[in-house]
Amino acid sequence: MEQAGEKSADGNRFAAELLERGASGYAGFATNLMLEKVPDAKQRYKPDAFATWKTYMTQRILELAAAVGTGEPLLFSSRVMWSRKAFLARNQQEDDLTISLSALKDVLADNLPAAAGKEALDYLQQALDTLSTARPELEDSELDPQRPHDRLALRYLQGVLEGNVSEAINDVLAASQDGMTPMEAYLQVLMPAQREVGRLWHLGDMNIAEEHLVTHATQRAMAALVQSVSPESANGKTMLAAAVAGNVHDIGLRAVADVFQLAGWRTIFLGADVPMQDLPSALTFFDTDLLVLTATLSTQLPRVRYTISAVRDRSDRDIKILVGGAAFDEAPEVWRKVGADGYGPTIDEALTVGARLVGL
Repeated sequence: MEQAGEKSADGNRFAAELLERGASGYAGFATNLMLEKVPDAKQRYKPDAFATWKTYMTQRILELAAAVGTGEPLLFSSRVMWSRKAFLARNQQEDDLTISLSALKDVLADNLPAAAGKEALDYLQQALDTLSTARPELEDSELDPQRPHDRLALRYLQGVLEGNVSEAINDVLAASQDGMTPMEAYLQVLMPAQREVGRLWHLGDMNIAEEHLVTHATQRAMAALVQSVSPESANGKTMLAAAVAGNVHDIGLRAVADVFQLAGWRTIFLGADVPMQDLPSALTFFDTDLLVLTATLSTQLPRVRYTISAVRDRSDRDIKILVGGAAFDEAPEVWRKVGADGYGPTIDEALTVGARLVGL
């Protein structure tokens, strides 16, 4: 049974590799087929419908490759549903999404080897079945102005977006000096504010420039907060925090590193987009006990698996590996499939799981 499972995993990875290597070509064929089926799309997606849809198709193929490579169809279905909500929010025709995936399925059926294509086609069909269900509700804000912490988060966001960054940060710092702990500020004010930014961007109500403005303000606020209090007594353990290669989002990782530091850990923060080949030597140099590795997109999961494998092969120490980030939230069991020791869906859970992994 174990050999059969290994063969299945190897087959999935081979299929994923074919999809990754051929993503651009398959996307071009699928886009041509989709535009043949929906002639008016060329008008609706001006000035270059082909380029727009080829980019979209390429991303879906890479997400499909990640799902096939990990043997987790929910990863792909979740991304398709995420895309569907974006279509709804932007008043785009949902049928375009369904037709595009059908075109992609036809192209892959014609071009992938039968043995390698079965999983990919099955996953595409599952996604299409998901699209046939009732329309999803667009997420409402989780911030309720009736709750004090949420009211502070909304006030902070408003101040930053109006350009009053220093005043907004000082508002949060004042609350921390008035009894709110740094952990509460992170978990109940700054991170909810960042999630609200992501929600608004998804709905098309916030642009990238505004997102960058809030993110950089939050990084400043976090730096001020973590320096404003003394951490707990040192526990003798070292954690190293890194975003996997290709992951340029590290604000959540920064928050995790800060919380570990406040809890008495020695923390080494490497930040975003850390090359796989550089990690093992850094882990050894800093006598690391726990590696926290994050991924934002499902397409980054193969790099997570390769990175974990490299760390296991090249590190002399018994380093425990904890993973987190949005890529893992879409399929909660996928952390096991990339070889990690644990998964932290939230900052406080990451701290709890990390402590358990190293015996604290």
